[in-house]
Amino acid sequence: MSSRPPRINTRDAAEQRYAAPRSGQCQTGEPFEVPTIRDTKPLWPCMSSTIAVAVAPLRNLTGDPDQQPLAETFTEDLVSYLLRRGRAFSLQRVVDEPGTPRSMAGLARLRTGYVVDGSVQCGGSGMRINIRIRDAVTTEYLWARRYQCGAKQIRDGETAIVQHICRELHLLLLQNEICRVAQEAGAEHEPNECLSKAALALEGELQAGLTAEAQRWFLTALTADPRNVEALTGLARTCQLVVSNPWWADSRASFAASDLGREAIALALTFAPGHADAHCVQGMLYSAAGQLEAAAGAFDQALAMDRCLAIAHGFAGYNAALLGRAHETLPAIDRAMRLDPAIRRHSIWFFFGGFAELLVGRIDRSIELFQKSLERNPSYGSALLFLVAALSLSGRGSEAADVASSFRRHYPDCPAVAFEQLWLSRSASTSYRAQISPLLERIRSLGVTT
Repeated sequence: MSSRPPRINTRDAAEQRYAAPRSGQCQTGEPFEVPTIRDTKPLWPCMSSTIAVAVAPLRNLTGDPDQQPLAETFTEDLVSYLLRRGRAFSLQRVVDEPGTPRSMAGLARLRTGYVVDGSVQCGGSGMRINIRIRDAVTTEYLWARRYQCGAKQIRDGETAIVQHICRELHLLLLQNEICRVAQEAGAEHEPNECLSKAALALEGELQAGLTAEAQRWFLTALTADPRNVEALTGLARTCQLVVSNPWWADSRASFAASDLGREAIALALTFAPGHADAHCVQGMLYSAAGQLEAAAGAFDQALAMDRCLAIAHGFAGYNAALLGRAHETLPAIDRAMRLDPAIRRHSIWFFFGGFAELLVGRIDRSIELFQKSLERNPSYGSALLFLVAALSLSGRGSEAADVASSFRRHYPDCPAVAFEQLWLSRSASTSYRAQISPLLERIRSLGVTT
């Protein structure tokens, strides 16, 4: 794939370029052939750089050796948090004094790198923590902040500081990717032009290539206006799509997308707290990360701002199924489909409905809904997977095997952990787990994953 965004002239041209031929109908018993889609694993623009982050030990400047554990604990907590929430970075520890040639040796081999260091000292009635982020090559200061923590609030204050550092690193990562995309794009583009082209790409079928193209246009829009809320929200949406379709990318890209999407949408909401779409995308990212109650709250916020926001209705219904309330899904999907005539999203709504019906044992209805989803988007991996389970449960084993074979041909590198990430570990609901576990076993029994 070229790193420069391809030009899109008209809706017809885009539809012709990405249209997927239909073949076979599962209800006839004939093989359900999923077409080979171009670019199933594209180069994701916002996750293509290798960026190292080195964390130096916090220096104890209090003059009190008894405060050394505080400095060491803070450093360990920062490293642990970045391992969990900074998966786009290559994390390193600096054991020498930061800035020395030996401590920078590992970072110098990489294109981009940051060093986090700082100190703790007494200040007033508590502690003063000074944190800096520097460019690993030029040693230029990119960000610095001083925090004051009362003696009794030091642990709570430390948590907030660690979260703030992680966010600043992600913003630097985003800034780096925006600059890189700007260099590759060459000619300048108006933000509205970029947003229009991104929207056009996302109006096509749910495919990796189209989503990567949209992501590139959102980043290009941000080169001209880094505070563009629509571009930040769109970028986060493309990250959510990567997370929800782990067969599109390797596990590193999927994890990085989750972290970067979360920070991009948080930034969008700082600029526009009342942006309904941004709250909805935040809910989608929460749901994908297994924070289902937080997701439900975000969807409620979005709908309080815009009762006609179809995507919030649809994803709220899906999130309810994950919480063990599958009976809420179809009414929500019905509202979404009445509010949004876009055929592409109807594929998603039909899958959500089929998923909920399958959870509660209405197998024939679920098959019907999955087939409707695939009629609109034959490459929809999630619909294919659960159609396998539904057909198997209905005694149509040969058809289930055909669909499973088609999924494997289309996504030969589907990670075995995809099921765990998407449909099991993200929910603690005992009723939901009892519903989903036998379905996943059916899918595995047909050898869908290796």
